Amino acid sequence: MADSDIEFGVTLWNVGDGEYVNVDAFEQIADATEEAGFDFLWTGEHPVLPTEIPDTYPFTPDGSAPLDSSMRTYDVFEVLSYLAGRTDDLRLGTNVCVVPYRHPVITAKSVLTLNELLDGAFDFGVAVGWLRTEFEVLDVPFEKRGARLDEFFRMFERICAEGEFAFDGEFHSFQKTGFYPVPDDGKAPPIYVGGKSGASVRRIAEFGDGWTSFWERPDDVREMRERLNRAWDDFDRDGDPAIAVSRPVYVGTDTDRNTDRPLLGRADKVIADVEAYADAGTTKLHITTYDTSLDAQLEQIRRFGDEIIPSF
Repeated sequence: MADSDIEFGVTLWNVGDGEYVNVDAFEQIADATEEAGFDFLWTGEHPVLPTEIPDTYPFTPDGSAPLDSSMRTYDVFEVLSYLAGRTDDLRLGTNVCVVPYRHPVITAKSVLTLNELLDGAFDFGVAVGWLRTEFEVLDVPFEKRGARLDEFFRMFERICAEGEFAFDGEFHSFQKTGFYPVPDDGKAPPIYVGGKSGASVRRIAEFGDGWTSFWERPDDVREMRERLNRAWDDFDRDGDPAIAVSRPVYVGTDTDRNTDRPLLGRADKVIADVEAYADAGTTKLHITTYDTSLDAQLEQIRRFGDEIIPSF
C-alpha cells in the first residue's frame, strides 16, 4: 500500500459532441465513478460557445481549443444539481466555474444551494476564464475579469460568515440582503483556484484552499507547490495548500500511445506515477481519458477503480 492521502476523482464532460455529452452519459459516468470507489466528480462550464474562438486556449501548445459552436453545452450547476439527487458518497464540484460570467449574487446562491443539497460535500473550483468572445456574448468586460473575481471572493466570504449584509463594491452593490441557506460553520466550501499567473497564486493564498490545473506533470506540481508555499507564508495561512490535477489516463497494455507519459500503461507503472504526483504535492487527482467515447470512459473508470485505487 502506498503511503499517501491522495484522493481520486473523475472529470465529467458537460461540453462536447456525441454520445458522451447527454443525460444518459452523465448518469452512467456518475454511477460508474461512485461504484469504482472514487471520492469526487467534477465538471466545468461554458455557458455558450461563440462561432469565433481565438487561439488562446491555455492547455494546448498552439492555443487551439477543441471547441466549436455546434457542441452541446450543459449548465454546470444544473448538471451537478441533477447528479446530487443520484449520488450518495461522491463529492461534487465545479472545475471550473468562470465566476465573472455571472452576476455574483446568482453564483453565490447556486453554490450555497448545491452545498446544502450535498450536505456540505461540494467543491468550488473557479477561474477567471480565457475565452474573450464568450465574455462578449455575455456582455461582461474581459479586461476586468480578475478584479471581478476578487470582488466575488470578498463578497462570498461575508455571505458564508454573516448570512445577510449590505455590500458596496467596485462592480456590484446591494442593500442588506439574506443569502440563506449558508453553511452552519460560517465557512465557504473548499475553493480551488485555477491559473499559474502571479495573480492566480495570490488569489489562491488570499481566498482559496488550493490550486486546480490540467495536464501538469509531477515536476510542474512540485514547482507550483513551492510558489504556493511562499504565498501561503505571505498571507499567514495555516496548514498546506491543496493541489488538484486533472490528467488523462490509460490503464492497460492494449494501446499504441506513448507509455512514457504519466498515468499511461501497466497498472504498476500507473501506480508509480500516482505516487510521484503525491510526492510532488498533489492531494486530488481527477482523471479524464484520451478516447472520449462513453464506452472508453466507463472502461477506464472501472480499470482505475479496480487496479489503481486499492493501492492507496
